[in-house]
Amino acid sequence: MAEKNEKNTASSKLNAFLEKNRKGVIVSFIVILVLVLGFVFVEVFKASAAKKDLAAIEAYYYDLVEKPADTEDSEVNKLAAECIENLAPYTKKSGIAGVRANMLAAELSYILADYESTVSYYDAAYTKGKKSYTAPICIYNKGVALEEMKKLDDAAEAYKTAAEFPEFGMASHAYFSYARILDTKGDYAAAAEVYKTLVDKFTDNEWADTAKSRLIALEAEGKL
Repeated sequence: MAEKNEKNTASSKLNAFLEKNRKGVIVSFIVILVLVLGFVFVEVFKASAAKKDLAAIEAYYYDLVEKPADTEDSEVNKLAAECIENLAPYTKKSGIAGVRANMLAAELSYILADYESTVSYYDAAYTKGKKSYTAPICIYNKGVALEEMKKLDDAAEAYKTAAEFPEFGMASHAYFSYARILDTKGDYAAAAEVYKTLVDKFTDNEWADTAKSRLIALEAEGKL
């Protein structure tokens, strides 16, 4: 019964929809949607204007989610582009509506492989919500887009910044991503320091365990 109920949630529908129609979607997309929706429910009643804007933004989101799972890729891309266009007036707004609109536009831009726009939308969402817990999520996912663009130094800096945010739920992943880029670039000493930081800060964590394994491998390969 629990599994059936889970499959009926909007987030689960979106997850299945995007997995089928577009590979490489940001791993944390569903996490982001859940966090932002939670933020919405806390803030939505503060102003009627914000409530109206958020309702419009969510309507565009649900229109996309409710499309059949067998929708062709070309149609998915068309729908994503149309949704971004519809979100344009809201991405310029401040506050929670602006944060929500820019984060959704960023995700849709990522689906379209428009990584420059993805970065721009996440920058806007971060600026409009610096004090909210969406801030490190925006920075982390900006790093993912930058990595897709092969801008490894910028991506590493984004991961590092996100990892150092207090109480960021994906900090261990961010540390590992930061170290991984240093590792890939051949800066093994710096990568090892970040791997060690990850291991020291987190226990019983899959990313810390992976970091330990990588440290052992680097030593075995004589790279440290």
